[in-house]
Amino acid sequence: MSAAESEWPYLRGALVALLVIVAVELGGWLVYRSVHHGTPPYVLTVRCLTREKHLEVRSASDDPIAKSARGGALATRVEGNGVHVAIARSESEASRIAESYRLVGGALTGRLEQRGKIVYLWDAAASPTARQTMYDCFYD
Repeated sequence: MSAAESEWPYLRGALVALLVIVAVELGGWLVYRSVHHGTPPYVLTVRCLTREKHLEVRSASDDPIAKSARGGALATRVEGNGVHVAIARSESEASRIAESYRLVGGALTGRLEQRGKIVYLWDAAASPTARQTMYDCFYD
């Protein structure tokens, strides 16, 4: 048997071992991806508002429209202006929430804003810096 012929069994064995390693890695990644969905936007938003913006966050329990958001709802104050935040799971759900606010409160010009899956309802028209504070903690 020549030297080249005697190397083939080792090469085949190495290729099989490599394929097994790749298959195990791929299987592990698929299992991890199916189990870990990441941190929900509600948790990220609360963490950002409290840790980075140093705002006091509370439940929006007094707002039945915001509470209907499947992603969660919270309330805080930015520059003295209160804001309720409804975190929807889809843009269509967010549109429904915004429309519910309009049905109850009218136009709400300068107070109501939908940004992707997030709906903001301010107590008074929000300043650009107050809005930016909330946008900084936007997780869609």
